[in-house]
Amino acid sequence: MEAAKYIDGDKGVADTKAALDGARYILMERFAEDAALLAKVRDYLWKNAHLVATVVSGKEEEGAKFRDYFDHHEPIANVPSHRALAMFRGRNEGILQLSLNADPQFDEPPKESYCEQIIMDHLGLRLNNAPADSWRKGVVSWTWRIKVLMHLETELMGTVRERAEDEAINVFARNLHDLLMAAPAGLRRPARHDGP
Repeated sequence: MEAAKYIDGDKGVADTKAALDGARYILMERFAEDAALLAKVRDYLWKNAHLVATVVSGKEEEGAKFRDYFDHHEPIANVPSHRALAMFRGRNEGILQLSLNADPQFDEPPKESYCEQIIMDHLGLRLNNAPADSWRKGVVSWTWRIKVLMHLETELMGTVRERAEDEAINVFARNLHDLLMAAPAGLRRPARHDGP
């Protein structure tokens, strides 16, 4: 086995498991820092993923005002600003949990996300029933779940929040402008009423 060559107790690599774990961490970091790979996965997620809101267990009564979002999902790229801000407010108040569903086309989460296939294609990784294929597939899966998904979920939710806040500011500015530019009551005297 290839990993046996890297066993060295002086370097903290006591056995083949330690060697493979170390290699997995190195590859995971390398893959997670590949800008071109992240761009491909980000693009796929922005076009296909859903923003999912669920109620935190036991918070149903306390969070009644967020009831519309207790079991809510919609394409992340199309979330209207008012809904996005409501969901983020629910999360900040500890009522809602927000996550990204990378594979909304499935009723149940699949064993393998399509994003794992994007990663494998980007790396030119083909599985041919070789002895190390299971380990390679595990590295890709682990990289996706532990590094790439978490990073891009945070980034894309930040993008949604920023867009929603910008839109809210623009709506407020337009409304304020309309209010300030509206014709005043002018020289008209208000009607006077003296009697019962």
